[in-house]
Amino acid sequence: MKRRLVTAVALVILGASVRGAAAPAKDDDQKEKLQAAAVQDATVNFGQAQKQTPDPAPVGAVVTHFLDPDDVTIHKGGSVTFVVNGGGHGIAIHPVSKKTTREDVAEDLCDGTNHETGAANAITDRRARNAVCNGTVVTPTTINGVGVNVTGTQNLDYTITDGKDDLIIHTGFNVNIPTTTPPIVIVNPRVDDNEHTVRHLATSGRAPAGESAVTAPNAAGAFLTGSAPPVAPATVGAPGTRIQVRFEKTGRYLVICMNRAHMLNDHMFGFVNVVDAGEDEQ
Repeated sequence: MKRRLVTAVALVILGASVRGAAAPAKDDDQKEKLQAAAVQDATVNFGQAQKQTPDPAPVGAVVTHFLDPDDVTIHKGGSVTFVVNGGGHGIAIHPVSKKTTREDVAEDLCDGTNHETGAANAITDRRARNAVCNGTVVTPTTINGVGVNVTGTQNLDYTITDGKDDLIIHTGFNVNIPTTTPPIVIVNPRVDDNEHTVRHLATSGRAPAGESAVTAPNAAGAFLTGSAPPVAPATVGAPGTRIQVRFEKTGRYLVICMNRAHMLNDHMFGFVNVVDAGEDEQ
């Protein structure tokens, strides 16, 4: 353990696969289990499926911010369809080491070493985290050598590493503090890091080039349209965005919500394992 798109878009994941030495014998059982569990195509609800069951305020929709299932295994060349439910979501996919656990990622998020006790307690854990991880919490910290207060735990600087302690995502601060001289303005409105891994998908980040003059300054890419429940007299709700991703390389992939609050405060992430009997996974 370390310290610290009905609309469908087919996206083919490219990029190098890390190849290493043959897995040691003690890893063979785990590999066989993954291969036995693998399906050709999987569906993941990105956000609780409708009808969603949010809590009353102040917790609210926090309890709907999860992937279901949050860990799937598919064959190389297979696909995962992410069905977006509810509002405020963006999807990003990063490769991680094959032994990366949920705990490895969670410990780098807000309240990382608490309230991440497993599927049986997931709703209770989300409610508990919301008490200390939310948009009203004020955290004293230092930015550029200046002591400041940052409002909203999601706006702090997070460094997310995998099971090998390799840096996967660095969020940076997201602040506008006019009271310092000079004012401190750091614009990172999404969990939007394409530097530290060969990120394979990002739906809601900044566009590095090609935006119009009207939108170019906006680093906050639009969130996806999620499904909505039926409103009487209708009996069928709005379907929402569905994104289908095909995985052509074996390995383990971290899937996150690019909404800072959802990922960093609510721990909205999961994994896709891609296996092939003739290859060693990442």
